[in-house]
Amino acid sequence: MTMDTTTNGLGEKDGKISLEVLAKMTGFPIEMIKEEIFQGKETQEEVSLDELRSAMLSYIDSTMLTQDEEK
Repeated sequence: MTMDTTTNGLGEKDGKISLEVLAKMTGFPIEMIKEEIFQGKETQEEVSLDELRSAMLSYIDSTMLTQDEEK
């Protein structure tokens, strides 16, 4: 059995992940991911893991700050 080094079976290829695969893994629609995580910025159908991490950290920071302000 050989392993394809360009993909890990989760849609991750060369350090990128497909938004379609991410949507299936999380159960969230692609449009919601684009609007919420990437804050409506124009994104391609595949994003690098670094872009995803950065967008996720930004989203977490913004939602945590919003929750703190509401208290």
